[in-house]
Amino acid sequence: MDIDNVASVRTPIADDIALDELIARYLSGPALVRDTILGMDEAQLHARPIAGKMSTHEVVTHIVDSEGGLGGRIKRAIDGEEIPVMQGMGGHPEPTSDPSRDLDADLRRLEAARNRMAEDLRRLPAEGWGLAALRREDRVVTVRQLLIMMVRHLENHVTAIEEKRAALGL
Repeated sequence: MDIDNVASVRTPIADDIALDELIARYLSGPALVRDTILGMDEAQLHARPIAGKMSTHEVVTHIVDSEGGLGGRIKRAIDGEEIPVMQGMGGHPEPTSDPSRDLDADLRRLEAARNRMAEDLRRLPAEGWGLAALRREDRVVTVRQLLIMMVRHLENHVTAIEEKRAALGL
């Protein structure tokens, strides 16, 4: 796999991306992950070809697990819940290392969750995009900003998988 060629197809998401493009990019995430791991066998999925980095399997399960927390924040904001202030910086959750997790089932759940969220986002009035979805001591993250973060999160991890594929000679 030629990483330079793959990376050039996917342009970085801009902060001023149009809402319909943002939702489309959000919805394309599960297929992007699926396409990136296509053809990898179990040994390749669980390999750690780059020292100190997660395996591809761990990356995919991390993406899926992160969706619940971040998507839940958006859903609560849309539903009008008061978003509490997070203490500290939050942090990147450690990946769960369950090698028996079914990535196909995980990706189906991710796709279903994103489809449901996209339905809610398409009905969201303009002012809804500015609702607080995450509050930190130093800043507020809006629904729009958090959705952009979710797209970037998935796409950054796809780039990491592409690097693993290259390190494996795939």
